[in-house]
Amino acid sequence: MIRQWALLSILSGALCTAAAEAPHAQGYEAFYRKCYEDAASEQLIISCTAVISRGLVDRNDLATAYKNRGNAYDDKGQYEQALEDYARAVETNPQDAEAFNSRGTTYIALERYRLAVDDFDQAIRINPSSPVALGNRCFAKAVLGELEQALSDCNEALRIKRKYPAAYASRAITYLKLKRYDDAIADYTALLKTQPENPYALFGRGVARRMKGDARGGDGDVAAAASIKPDIAEHMARRGIAPGE
Repeated sequence: MIRQWALLSILSGALCTAAAEAPHAQGYEAFYRKCYEDAASEQLIISCTAVISRGLVDRNDLATAYKNRGNAYDDKGQYEQALEDYARAVETNPQDAEAFNSRGTTYIALERYRLAVDDFDQAIRINPSSPVALGNRCFAKAVLGELEQALSDCNEALRIKRKYPAAYASRAITYLKLKRYDDAIADYTALLKTQPENPYALFGRGVARRMKGDARGGDGDVAAAASIKPDIAEHMARRGIAPGE
């Protein structure tokens, strides 16, 4: 979540000129602060709605309010509301790379991968050095089967930000689909060092181990993944990964 405090002094000055509305001004400033900080989703939605409805912020901050509210809706699984806010954010500020990236991750949650790639393309066009957008595009392209392009994105993300967990996860599934099982195992193992209960990494490593002939190790990883997330096999199958492939 982006914290933006640049307008606080401006807002404070403007609000002080309306002494008769001082209680409302104080309430608005509280909403303003919570809209641009890491508040709980419900509070953030309420606060950003107040900021948006009052119309006192400039275009960039208005776009951020829409984006932040969209992020909160996404956290709650209210994806259509999130998409509506992201659309308003990029219409208001077409140079907001994070808004495009955030909308792309919502499209991933909805398994609309081509639309996700389109948004990550825009995010990377605006900010070519974003490891987040590059790692996200790597994942989406891997699911779509565009494996060499996916691998290039993940390698670039890891060049920019070494040991970036999301890029390891995305590159691992890319390696798995490329049948580069040793590389997949290495990336999943690196990820599991910091996220030992990541069911996706355990399941992916289990598949790679099985394909390498390590049935015992593979079965152990797959079983561990299922104990954490019982429907993990279904989720991975939708991404083109199955235990017996």
